Amino acid sequence: MSPAEYKYVILGNHRDAWTFGAVDPNSGTASLLELAQRLGKLQKRGWRPRRSIILCNWDAEEYGLIGSTEWVEENRGILSSRAIAYLNVDSSVYGPGFHADATPQLDELLKQAAKQVQDPDNSSQTLYESWAASSSSPLIGRLGGGSTDFSAFLQHVGIPSLDMFFGGGYPVYHSLYDDFVWMQKFGDPLFQRHVAAASIWGLVALKLADEEFLPFDYINYAFELQKSTKILEEEDLRMLVNFSPLYKSIEELKEAATKMNNEKEALRRKSWRLNWRKDPIKVRELNDRLMMAERAFTDREGLFKRPWYKHLIYGPSQHNDYGSKAFPGIDDAIVKARSVNTSESWKFVQHEVWRAARAVNQASMVLNGELT
Repeated sequence: MSPAEYKYVILGNHRDAWTFGAVDPNSGTASLLELAQRLGKLQKRGWRPRRSIILCNWDAEEYGLIGSTEWVEENRGILSSRAIAYLNVDSSVYGPGFHADATPQLDELLKQAAKQVQDPDNSSQTLYESWAASSSSPLIGRLGGGSTDFSAFLQHVGIPSLDMFFGGGYPVYHSLYDDFVWMQKFGDPLFQRHVAAASIWGLVALKLADEEFLPFDYINYAFELQKSTKILEEEDLRMLVNFSPLYKSIEELKEAATKMNNEKEALRRKSWRLNWRKDPIKVRELNDRLMMAERAFTDREGLFKRPWYKHLIYGPSQHNDYGSKAFPGIDDAIVKARSVNTSESWKFVQHEVWRAARAVNQASMVLNGELT
């Protein structure tokens, strides 16, 4: 195996259901099996991915994400050093309309993949066109909550992750009516959404597995962190907390990401003059920095009184495990400080700001090649 083949692009879906589970999780399982079949056909034609693709089917998701969590904890060391990304599909089809949540460096990759997939409900346009036209909220959401199997990958280890699906809330959730008849009549009568889900899932995986340079965009990550910090700052109505350390670290992240993009572009320009594969060490080193930057957002001590959650940027709220929160440690501290309103509680908010700023600064150092 080449060194790149020891890096993993991981796709996962759970197989356990409360009842019949036609939507949750079997729509996702059907898409995973379709994707596996397509990968098999490519392999028979002689294709081999640059990086390894791992297909996972978890058990006991409904009982507290047990299957995926135990596997990640057991293999944490190897995943931390080798996992490129985790691509989750819990239930691929609830109904019409595409939705996705992801860590920000995957946003552009996801959009580009959507531009290559036909909208299953309107053959005259791409999935991206219908997605952009119908989205009343931010086009791509964030993975703060601990609602499904991406949780251990992102929030415990710091692996870039995404989760995607068609539809939204549906009336037969976790009930006996979540069966094949409901899916055939209401969820996806022609099963074209299932096919589209497999298509975009597979395209994202192929781009991550095959592109010479990992298609991660940390400039977008920095912009997302700026927006999230602004929201937190507005929660501090009395201006008792100084957010400038966090803003400063985000600016440094933006600069490091720009420098990284310039390095990639320089290597691409070099390829026109000579075969840059003669310098595989430089390419590998650059990709390792891109891969490890997300890990830098984790902290050994984890969130306050919730040490299993290591990620300081995206994690569940202390008061809502399903809720998506950026900077959950800061947000939880602000909620408590506004409740008890003591000087110590506001000092603790400032402490959490410093912790988050340090994590962002570490990510900048990784991108700059100063920290491994």
